[in-house]
Amino acid sequence: MKKKRKFWTNEKLLSISALFVSLVTLIVFIYQTNLIRQQQHMSVYPHLILTNYRSGSINYQYVLKNEGIGPAFVKSVIVKDVAGKSYHSISHYVDSKLQLKDSISYYYSDIYQGRVIPANEEIVLFELFDKKETTLQGIPKNTIMGAKKLRHVLNNDSLKITIEYESVYGARWSISKHSQTPVKK
Repeated sequence: MKKKRKFWTNEKLLSISALFVSLVTLIVFIYQTNLIRQQQHMSVYPHLILTNYRSGSINYQYVLKNEGIGPAFVKSVIVKDVAGKSYHSISHYVDSKLQLKDSISYYYSDIYQGRVIPANEEIVLFELFDKKETTLQGIPKNTIMGAKKLRHVLNNDSLKITIEYESVYGARWSISKHSQTPVKK
């Protein structure tokens, strides 16, 4: 009489167990790799904001700041008014809205495609001349009314600014003047 062999032998159970452990290890490895990739992307996350400094004084500034931990590569800047008219830059918009009689003296810096904003850096887009500078140039001193006028031109609802930017890894976001929270593209 022949002896019946068992289907589930110790070798088969050991082999299936080894296969199961290998499969679980592969799943854990893929999960860890995904977490590491996410961590790398977050380690260079840029976070741009447009903000006002010293709003109620003649030292007023309008600033674009990178509060993130990685550089922001500007991909596009769109400046429009409420009627849909496009402007080349924020400074062109401000120039079109201020009259000569306003006599507001300011420095400006434009933001444009290709510009890089390093982490924890800021670009002063508009800053009023201080008293010393207006005296040196022989122009009228800025007033608080002038500072309020410039702030109003930059912060009223008719100005629409949208800035699209990328991280080092190519993740793309955009911010607008009315929403300081970046929107992932």
